[in-house]
Amino acid sequence: MAWFRKRPFLWFIAPGLLLYSVFTVYPIFSAIQISLNHWDGIGPMEFVGLANYVELFTSETLLGQFKNALGNSLTIFLLNALAVLPAQLYMAYLIYTEVRGYRFVQAMIFSPQFISTPVIVFMGTLLLDGNIGVFNKLLEAIGLGEYARPWMGLPELGIYIVWLLAAWAGIGVGMIFFLGAMKMISGEVMEAALLDGATFWRRFFSIVLPQLKTTILNMLVLTYIFSMTVFDYSFILGGVSGGIGGSMDVMALFFYRMAFGDNSAVGGTLNTNAMGMGTTIACVMFAIIFVVALIQVAISYRSMEED
Repeated sequence: MAWFRKRPFLWFIAPGLLLYSVFTVYPIFSAIQISLNHWDGIGPMEFVGLANYVELFTSETLLGQFKNALGNSLTIFLLNALAVLPAQLYMAYLIYTEVRGYRFVQAMIFSPQFISTPVIVFMGTLLLDGNIGVFNKLLEAIGLGEYARPWMGLPELGIYIVWLLAAWAGIGVGMIFFLGAMKMISGEVMEAALLDGATFWRRFFSIVLPQLKTTILNMLVLTYIFSMTVFDYSFILGGVSGGIGGSMDVMALFFYRMAFGDNSAVGGTLNTNAMGMGTTIACVMFAIIFVVALIQVAISYRSMEED
């Protein structure tokens, strides 16, 4: 006890550390342990070592689904990084410079956060449905009816529809992150630049962007994590199979399908290794995300040292 009395701060750390260990650290090690077993989630486990990992990367069926899901998740990430993130920066800068009506614009951009995913998907269906969709009706109204399509049923557009709905719902979160970072920039620097004749965009590229390098890197990682773990939009739009030909399949849905879907011991047809293979996929997902996070941390530290 004397050791603890000399370090009273440990009593403040202990509750958070305990919760983090129970709900984060333990599940990670438990998942790794399950992935080394042949298990249906109900009966006894059978230790098989790395056999599940070997099967995942050698089975033509599993590897094909894995590549498709990973490719779709990376597509969402690239679209977010190349389109959504710049839009978030632009909108944050508009609000930061307090353009006319900026409070209303900020509220409208962030408001989709208060709408549940099923409602967002329903709204997207009303817009893109082949029969009653507003988009097709608009094309017909302007004389372009020949371009009307059953947009929700086109496999080549599946993952882009998932991205579009998810991006509309989440674009306000990144905007708030960037806005908070911009408000930490010295007001005197911005005023001096304005007095020196720096234009709207010159201030953005010469002052604001250099100050946001670390925030942009952090947002890229958060975007990557979201892209690799998105589940609800793909599940609601495409079901457990991930849509037509897996066009809406993503990594989180692939894991769910293997562990809890129609082929699991609890979800449908008996599969004697549903939980073992599903957890293996989850561990691979964790490894992919963890490696990228480490790279981000290294880049961030290097950037801070250079500054």
